[in-house]
Amino acid sequence: MSASANQDYVLGTHAAERDRLTFQHSLWIDEARSAWQRCGLRMGGRVADVGCGPGLATAALLEEVGPTGTVAGIELSERFVEQARERCAEGGRSNFEILQCDLMTEALPARFQHAFDVAWVRWLAMFVRDPNKLIAQVSELLAPQGTLAMHEYYAYETYSILGGSVRVREFVQFAMQSFAQGGGDANIARRLPQILCDQGFEILSTRPIARAARPSERLWHWPAGFIRTYTPTLVNLGLVSTEWQHEIEEELASAEANPASVFIAPSVLEIVARKR
Repeated sequence: MSASANQDYVLGTHAAERDRLTFQHSLWIDEARSAWQRCGLRMGGRVADVGCGPGLATAALLEEVGPTGTVAGIELSERFVEQARERCAEGGRSNFEILQCDLMTEALPARFQHAFDVAWVRWLAMFVRDPNKLIAQVSELLAPQGTLAMHEYYAYETYSILGGSVRVREFVQFAMQSFAQGGGDANIARRLPQILCDQGFEILSTRPIARAARPSERLWHWPAGFIRTYTPTLVNLGLVSTEWQHEIEEELASAEANPASVFIAPSVLEIVARKR
């Protein structure tokens, strides 16, 4: 990951990515809350949002634990840390802390060690160079018998438009290649159960999450929107040409004009585990 404030998040921290994350949060908050419930999160709880980004889930977690609970967000990007602090402070809330930290290279501060009942990790393990180190750091955050909920992809290749879409299929492969160049693994959830067990966790539950949408539905703009915001990055990386970019834009427009089109989102695995 780059050390620059604008590029220390793999997908960037520019305005288009910030807006995409906001839209994504609105589509996935119900699934997140479902996972938090399976973790036993309650009013007055202590929860860490690991890889909190601009603080969207962090603010929602503050609502879940109420004024007697505490929430900590941990984030690499300076820009996202600032946005998370502003978002969480809305309404005069003060029962939170946003920590800027590179979990691959930095130790957690003493006040964060064994301080939380619940940890939440979503679409972070897929980008880190060392998922074993990530899970070890999460374990360090949790009190004994603390619980962890994760949402990560296990079948990124399911990302597709039914009936065939050549450029979208290519996009998926290029995106996976770009994540791997930074040390990531788009299908990290295939490895996570073993990593968790090796790190002393007991897996409590697993659940696949598969979603599909038609052009008239809001969800359509989640997979389609990521293609539109991330393709310029693929161009900058030299993985695709500007001509290819125009071709995938035309392919998306054609699919959106067809009411029979169905977009399949990449498949997510939910894992809930307890620290032994």
